[in-house]
Amino acid sequence: MEELDQDRLSSLAKIILHCILSKLPEKDATRTSVLSKAWLDTWYTFPILSFSTSKFMGMSPLQPMEDSEKMRKMLGFCDYVKKTILRFRDQSLTIKEFKLHVNSELGHISKEDVDIWIKLACECGVEVIDYSQYIPVGRCRYHVLPICAIEAKSITKLVLKGYIKIDPTFINHSFMFTSLRVLSLQQVLLGDQHAIDQLISFCPLIESITLRCCFVIGSGDGTMEKLKSLSISGIQKLESVDVVGINDVSIDAPSLETLCYSPNYFAAPFKIDFDRCKNLKELCMLYVTTSTFLTEQFPKFPFLEILKLSYCKMSERINISSVRLKVLELSNCSNLKEVNIDAPNLLSFGYIGHGASEPTISFLRNSSQLEVNIGIHVDYVYLCNLRKFMQNIKPNNVLTSLALSISNMSNVDAFDPVASHVSFTPTSIKHLTISHFPENKYLFSSVVKILLASCCPETISLRVINSGGKEFIEFFYEMLMRRKEGECFCSFHDTKCWWHDLKDVKVTMKMDENVDFKTFLESLDLAPYESISFRLDF
Repeated sequence: MEELDQDRLSSLAKIILHCILSKLPEKDATRTSVLSKAWLDTWYTFPILSFSTSKFMGMSPLQPMEDSEKMRKMLGFCDYVKKTILRFRDQSLTIKEFKLHVNSELGHISKEDVDIWIKLACECGVEVIDYSQYIPVGRCRYHVLPICAIEAKSITKLVLKGYIKIDPTFINHSFMFTSLRVLSLQQVLLGDQHAIDQLISFCPLIESITLRCCFVIGSGDGTMEKLKSLSISGIQKLESVDVVGINDVSIDAPSLETLCYSPNYFAAPFKIDFDRCKNLKELCMLYVTTSTFLTEQFPKFPFLEILKLSYCKMSERINISSVRLKVLELSNCSNLKEVNIDAPNLLSFGYIGHGASEPTISFLRNSSQLEVNIGIHVDYVYLCNLRKFMQNIKPNNVLTSLALSISNMSNVDAFDPVASHVSFTPTSIKHLTISHFPENKYLFSSVVKILLASCCPETISLRVINSGGKEFIEFFYEMLMRRKEGECFCSFHDTKCWWHDLKDVKVTMKMDENVDFKTFLESLDLAPYESISFRLDF
């Protein structure tokens, strides 16, 4: 029966089989060539070509290899790439995607070879060129992108990453990117500060632009400097912009829906003007000062549905009001003490904090479908603040999950966390995840007391990352298994903790649900980052 199903699958039209391959991971797609003659032919004509020196040579830059062996393998790689592309050209087959990832630390590939490969791909009507080049530190050798990549009318997506240079003569070329929809440049070298504006103006159909940490040749001594400014206007179809490392940005694109922006951290003043992007739906900002943004600019975008702020300098108190907002994320934003959210259609709120105290978070109006996910990295001595923070999320029934990373940087002795108690019932949540633990085993009991006094979870997942993880998991497991014999975790004599209502505990290991706990512990030495979950039945 299985052979019959396989034959039916093999008999499908080649265009359907190519579509199936495109959905598979690259390694699995390659393996299909051994299934049958039909699949082998499908693989030989698969129009997505991906070449990587690291994968071909089967090594990482840290693995030692003789220079002669490197040379032999690199020559084999170059021969393989050229023969593959020539086969497509000679058989008049179309190449939809040409991906080339070169790691020059593994061996040198001449720029002439790369130029020929790109030229052959363009002759086969390539639609996507994805070219990245890694050069070891101290060897600033840029490869000038061949002009055929500019002239090819078939290209809809151009992705360049690493030590690649776009020559100024290309940008002054009279030909336009008549079909280009997606342009992504990361750590690419441009001719001057105005080169990128001119390049984009040659792309009338561009829909997505990504510029990350690009450089230009300085007008003075010719040394490299960071791209300082970006001005985008007159692009009617532009939907997405992702900019990193440019401090002066101006965007006038009425059709823009997604904007991600990060200047050069907080090192220099930045200016971003996107007020005319009235149809913006998603905004992500990193390393910016947003003291006036939420009060002055946020109301200008009535259709905003997703707002993500990371590592931003905030006001102590922020108010966010929107009937369209569906996703809100605040990650490692400093100064925050109070967050008031009036978003009745909000579906997801995420907060990540790092420090001794966290803000009060209030949802003035909220959807019944709202899920609140909190992640905190905290030192053990401040863990006793967790319970108050949990209770300061209003209303407390919206909290879905809590992810904790607990360190012990101060190396203090264990103390009773209930000493600085707050008289509240533990907050009910669905998931509690802990991925880092104090290495001092004398702190384990105090950590558990704080956690169980702070929240009442349906599931608890522990993941081993540091050396103390294995011992903590063993401690926690034994504590749960002998819960009827051990002490409870009530904070007060007149308040009964959920420990008393716990009826059963189900344990599952990520590696294998049927493995016993002892085997799981032994495996942690060989398989770090494994996790164990406890489902609590009340």
